[in-house]
Amino acid sequence: MKYIKLYEQFRLLLEKLDHQGKNLFLLCGPSATGKTYLADQIGINHWTKSSDFKGDCLITSDNEDGEMEKITQLLEAKGCAKLAEISKTFKDDLIFSIKAYYQDVYKKWEAEASEEEKKILEPVWSITTEENIKCPNTGQKDSRVWKLASIAYLWGPGKILFDDVRPTIKNFYDGIDEHIIYTPITTYLSDNLSKRLIKEPNMNIKGKIEKFFEWFQLSETPDSSFPDDKKYTIQEIDAAFKTLMKKPIDDIDKYGTGSPIRGMVNTEFGDIANLNKILSNYEEIKDFISISKITDKMKENGFYFKKGGIQGDKDKSPVFNSRSGKKLSL
Repeated sequence: MKYIKLYEQFRLLLEKLDHQGKNLFLLCGPSATGKTYLADQIGINHWTKSSDFKGDCLITSDNEDGEMEKITQLLEAKGCAKLAEISKTFKDDLIFSIKAYYQDVYKKWEAEASEEEKKILEPVWSITTEENIKCPNTGQKDSRVWKLASIAYLWGPGKILFDDVRPTIKNFYDGIDEHIIYTPITTYLSDNLSKRLIKEPNMNIKGKIEKFFEWFQLSETPDSSFPDDKKYTIQEIDAAFKTLMKKPIDDIDKYGTGSPIRGMVNTEFGDIANLNKILSNYEEIKDFISISKITDKMKENGFYFKKGGIQGDKDKSPVFNSRSGKKLSL
């Protein structure tokens, strides 16, 4: 029995979804490195902007506003009326997890769906497994990849860009052209993350830095194959962190009650003065020093970046600098 189960898991890992008529690309790497920005640069919009569910599109692991309603519309348009009906009672992308996590709901769908609808969705359900949500580089699990795979499967002909922090979508499709997206660390902190922090006041900054170093590492010498040959100093990193932590206060000063962070102030920090005091004393540079494993020599002489880490060491795809001024060619 043990060997039969292992064989079944192996078989499902080898099974892939058909993508005839679709060109598949993956923009991978740390969160907030400019993947959506790069897609926009080459005229590719989020899939929820479409009304006919075909052509070029971007599918992101993060949920977009109104995405659940669009998933319902997509299912209706593709002949999956019963699942579309059930999807109206689910939040976010959970509808694609019913076979794995909501067996009672799946059995209801199975009992009431037409034979034609079952035929359409059978390939999707066949690979909705726990094994397939494991990142091929690290084994980290993220069931959001079921959403990426399912929407792409139901999508019409066109160019499809996946935006994810891991290359797990490769478990579902062959022939994906992957690009690892990088942003220079000072820009990443002072611009990319600061904008995200304003929209997501509870954002885990340390977690973002940890994910950054899953893909990129420090080096004493430049790497000619890496798309960033700038030498950085610890003082520049410290300044970038100070800019990052100052943005919430600037946002409140600029937008007043219209700032997303304003709503948190009285409930979580007491008042503006207390929030300001907390942020000014919050030394994120300590997290950088710990996570980056920076050496004393690098602190003194500066350092470069290179591809590396638990993701970067295993992933052989090319790295693209989102702040290079160039457009990504797909």
